[in-house]
Amino acid sequence: MRQLLDINMTYLRNSILASLVYYDIFDFPLTFTEIYKYLVNPGRLMLLSAGIGDIDPSNLRSELDKLVNSGLIGEKNGFYFLSGRGGLYGLRMERQKISDKKWKKFLGRARWFTFIPYVRGFLACGSLALSNATKNSDFDVFVVCSLGRLYTCRFFLWLVSSLLGVRRKPSERVAPDKFCFNHYVTEADMFLKYQSLYTAQLYSNLKPVFISPELYEKFYSSNIWINNYLYNFKPQEYFIRRSVKTVSLFIFIAKTGEAILNSFLGNILESILKKYQQGRIRRNPLTFETGGRVVYTDTELEFHPHSFEATVIEKYNRGLEKLGIVPFDKEKDSGLTK
Repeated sequence: MRQLLDINMTYLRNSILASLVYYDIFDFPLTFTEIYKYLVNPGRLMLLSAGIGDIDPSNLRSELDKLVNSGLIGEKNGFYFLSGRGGLYGLRMERQKISDKKWKKFLGRARWFTFIPYVRGFLACGSLALSNATKNSDFDVFVVCSLGRLYTCRFFLWLVSSLLGVRRKPSERVAPDKFCFNHYVTEADMFLKYQSLYTAQLYSNLKPVFISPELYEKFYSSNIWINNYLYNFKPQEYFIRRSVKTVSLFIFIAKTGEAILNSFLGNILESILKKYQQGRIRRNPLTFETGGRVVYTDTELEFHPHSFEATVIEKYNRGLEKLGIVPFDKEKDSGLTK
């Protein structure tokens, strides 16, 4: 029994280090709660002969203390980081302040999208969702649309964001505070087949702006594979909504638009918009560039032609190796264009 406990503690130690290695790539130290939430699944580091069950927070705290005392990691004011990376504490405080200001701007602008028909979910992702934004950060958005109206929904988001002057254009290398709608799914099919440690961490950090708790829960129940990468992640515990101020007139406009477009006319419009948008996507050279991914189906649109994922995974694997952690299999990307 004692031997099994020691083995499990070794797995816990390595999982803590792996989690800190991952977020060190983003210059982001973690609190105790965040380490628990984002803890890399021990099964990804070693083949386990038996399950380890629930991880007791007190054991996690004990292992953190041991790692700090050993000098492998550091701690400042409740934030943990790899040895020699104490400067990340000040950087996180700085980026937190930037993110708080950006959140106010994001929410103020996001309310204008509440009158768009067929938007079922509007979630922040990327650096803003993590509160790790810089002054040049844009606003990455994950959108859930109504089934059968994916391309209509995207068109209206494009139109409104363009009219407001807040849409990030493909030609813009840097676009502070502009909206980048880079991933859409439909409420009927929210399963995401491209899976990796990178995408698991990305989707675990989605922050709901306007979406029902039921649909939010459905998204994560459709993607329980996230726990293959993040051992303790439980989405229902993190449904903390940064709400926009709803305007009755906007809700009325959205419902009226849907009432009009839930018809033969709406079907024709969706067909035209789908054909046009898919044609543009197919003709765009970025769609087929290596190192990224562009998806365009009836139920999903994803636009990450230049993904940071491969670089992150490579740095993560190197970071583990540097600490002497040798997993039985190195992490791989989620299936980028080769």
